[in-house]
Amino acid sequence: MTTDRIVLHLNQQQLELVDRTVTRGVAPDRESLVRLALRELAEKRGVAR
Repeated sequence: MTTDRIVLHLNQQQLELVDRTVTRGVAPDRESLVRLALRELAEKRGVAR
């Protein structure tokens, strides 16, 4: 399995939204939430991993 590195540049509003989503329990932390979002996007687009 290879590991790719992704750098996100989020503004303050986006960070607050991410943090509120984490607080609601969707994911344990920011990194996990981003991984979940990328995984769901890939599934939606039919990208095989």
